[in-house]
Amino acid sequence: MTVGKGAILYAVLLALFIAAQGAINLSAFAPLTGSCWITDFTPTMSDTHCFEAMYGGAHVRDRHEVKEKGKVVYAGETIYSLDGDSAVFTYFNSLGGVGHGTMQPSGPTLHFKGNMRGSPDKPPQEIDSEWRIIDKDHYDVRSLVRSAATGGDEVRHFRRVK
Repeated sequence: MTVGKGAILYAVLLALFIAAQGAINLSAFAPLTGSCWITDFTPTMSDTHCFEAMYGGAHVRDRHEVKEKGKVVYAGETIYSLDGDSAVFTYFNSLGGVGHGTMQPSGPTLHFKGNMRGSPDKPPQEIDSEWRIIDKDHYDVRSLVRSAATGGDEVRHFRRVK
């Protein structure tokens, strides 16, 4: 039986991911970094996230675009960093909104807590969500905050696109 380079890389990344669970660091993003991931909101609307290491892995960037019929209607960028013993994030979006919070890894699950303003004139909204790494080509996102838009507990299934 031959093992492909992709399987070996995934095994190494998964081992790093599991080893990192005892300490806060950014290796929890290793299974996502270097790839783009997509979920479909509707048959014509999708959300694509692309993750990349910054400054030799000192930070991780997640750029995303929401497209309706192929046209970008919303975009955002999150920078994940270490701040002491915490993994923190700052989010910026195309409406002028800003968010801040923390990320805590636990096994294959990343838990995010914080708040954000959708735009400068909007009140802050709570962020409380979980990302679960399913396998080398899939992860799920679930908001733990009920809202008019999500109703709460809805899971978004992301698949690797490159």
